Amino acid sequence: QDYEGELRVYVVDDGSANRDVVGPVHKIYANDARFSIILLARNVGKRKAQIAAIRGSSGDLVLNVDSDTILAADVVTKLAAKMRDPDIGAAM
Repeated sequence: QDYEGELRVYVVDDGSANRDVVGPVHKIYANDARFSIILLARNVGKRKAQIAAIRGSSGDLVLNVDSDTILAADVVTKLAAKMRDPDIGAAM
């Protein structure tokens, strides 16, 4: 991402059955302070997984994406710019 502000990424593993496969990926990002890996004990559904990430966050803006989402490099910058307008409550 080309966003110049502080950026945090919260990855929620919603009780995946293949943790042995994704475990090495978790370990790669575990040492990067920008990333928080949240491992849920069981699958609780998308909404509750998102809530787990939001509760762990401390930023002013939240961007929810799915595991198969590919973001253009300027998406966060564009959304943050839109959200600076006090008349805007959400942006897509």
